[in-house]
Amino acid sequence: MSMNPNNSQYRRIIIRRANEYVLFKTDDIAYFFLENKTCFMVDRLQGIKYLVPKTLRDLSMALDPADFYRINKKYLVHIESLRKFKLCVAGRIEVELHPAPKEKVFINQVRMQDFKKWVTKGSNEQETPLFEDILGSQSGYSDY
Repeated sequence: MSMNPNNSQYRRIIIRRANEYVLFKTDDIAYFFLENKTCFMVDRLQGIKYLVPKTLRDLSMALDPADFYRINKKYLVHIESLRKFKLCVAGRIEVELHPAPKEKVFINQVRMQDFKKWVTKGSNEQETPLFEDILGSQSGYSDY
């Protein structure tokens, strides 16, 4: 992987695929995920998954936290891949990503406040009342 020498955060990632190397800007990455303890990257444009020889922990420390957020043990997502989210049973939030992964993706209650800060960081509003109401109240929103 290529690092920018003026900053500790990755701006581009180089992935080896057979005998070639594919270059991705971090903005072209939808998310990273674990499958059978192996890390993969999914590109936002074509939805193709690539093997990544790094851990999610290493990636989350090396990528811009304004763009990428570790929503659970298995997923590190780019803000542009987030489509919608809804409250589910047991106080978890189900997250819809694009391109869609094979499994449902959830955020637990422990991460909700950090997730809210991350999602609203780039919005024009200082506080998003609807978002606050959804995370603050657990009754009446289970079916969205």
